[in-house]
Amino acid sequence: MRIEVISTVDEVMIEHIKHKTVIVIDVLRASSTIATALAHGATKVIPVDTIGQANLFRQEGYLLAGERYGKKVIGFPFTNSPIEMTQAPLKGNALVLTTTNGTRAIQKSWKAASTLIGSFLNSNACAQLAMQLKRDLTILCAGSRQQFSFEDGLCAGYIVSLIEAQVPHLFVNDLGKTLSAAYRYVDEHLPAVLKTSAAGKRLVQSGQEDDVAYCAQKDIYSFVPTLVEDAIIIPADPF
Repeated sequence: MRIEVISTVDEVMIEHIKHKTVIVIDVLRASSTIATALAHGATKVIPVDTIGQANLFRQEGYLLAGERYGKKVIGFPFTNSPIEMTQAPLKGNALVLTTTNGTRAIQKSWKAASTLIGSFLNSNACAQLAMQLKRDLTILCAGSRQQFSFEDGLCAGYIVSLIEAQVPHLFVNDLGKTLSAAYRYVDEHLPAVLKTSAAGKRLVQSGQEDDVAYCAQKDIYSFVPTLVEDAIIIPADPF
């Protein structure tokens, strides 16, 4: 098994995606929001690139959520917030989500053999499923504002460390090895460390510190949101 960690959505190429399992990570906050929405009753999450695409779903049975550079999209009932998802009327509804980087990373992964959505909230479930799928793995860090995001890298490092502990003769690219070591170094102080990342600082300064603390929780969900056609669901059979 080979694991390649990609630092940002802008770095990904088709050879990183095709015939591989891909785990898309946007800890603060798209992938955490997606997992939380599904855990709280959303039938599916539809990731879209643009605000215009999201507006096409303004009808019964769909809820719109989104942000641009951390700010709520004007006219949308919800922003890209896992805390909001715990309180939203999601049961029986689909969530339509558009974000600056996370949903774009998911769109770029559509040609993968399997596209999984990862965060600290479900890292162990992602690692276990990736091993069961028995393919080479690409971990795609969405990044923020065209730059690498420390929190995405730490989550990638956590997933790599989980697989390293169980798979012999594993190939991991240099970035993956570095991030695995970085994760182990900060593991015991993860909530505080996430607040010091660039994205974490922006959220704290804008009064969304609770979202950062929520996203720092490890393995509170045992499922893996999976892209099936144009929507993210919790599949009954991930194979």
